[in-house]
Amino acid sequence: MKIALAQINPVVGDIEGNTSRIISTIKSTKADIVVFPELSITGYSPQDLLLKDNFVQQNMDAMRKIIQSTKNKAAVIGFVEKAHGEMYNSAAIIRNEQVIEIHHKICLPNYAIFDEKRWFKQGTQATIFEIEGKRIGLSICEDIWFPETTKKQKDRGAELIINISASPYRKGKIEAIEEILMKRWNENKVPIILVNQVGGQDGIVYYGHSMHFNNGKAVRKCKDFEEDILVVEVK
Repeated sequence: MKIALAQINPVVGDIEGNTSRIISTIKSTKADIVVFPELSITGYSPQDLLLKDNFVQQNMDAMRKIIQSTKNKAAVIGFVEKAHGEMYNSAAIIRNEQVIEIHHKICLPNYAIFDEKRWFKQGTQATIFEIEGKRIGLSICEDIWFPETTKKQKDRGAELIINISASPYRKGKIEAIEEILMKRWNENKVPIILVNQVGGQDGIVYYGHSMHFNNGKAVRKCKDFEEDILVVEVK
């Protein structure tokens, strides 16, 4: 299975621009699945923009537009989902113009620069989907920093974990994320695809360093602090 790590720079609030970039990347990239960062439609973090019903609706409309662009394609997209009066930080796996599964972020950070519990309802399900005969666990950013979600996915038969992220840089962060993936590998012996965004938003810098992690090491990595699209093969 070929998976494209689409390490892009979504701009907060630029739903139209972000959507256009996502669609063009899906159409131009030859892979079984193209994976984008956390909240790639709205940019991270939309914060008070989430108070605007029109903004959330535009994001949902953009998702429908992206779905229509996936004929004979598959992608993982980060977006804001509003359902039953609640908002979720969500990831959708889309294939051939259909949504296969949606994951709601379980571990909502609420420290330092993060304030996700103010906006989003916590997810509860360790999401699994199947594509090309492979069972895949889907998670969002902080979900991979703690063992529970990945373990539940492994217990449900996951042969691969895909994690989409909007993780900001600090000193030692690159070493820290590789250490976290090493822990998840040691616990579950399941390869991991992590896609993190790059760019700067409101003084926060995102470092990228998206990677394919397997057999206790980073097999291949995207560039740090630069947009990059890397196609890896996962057996």
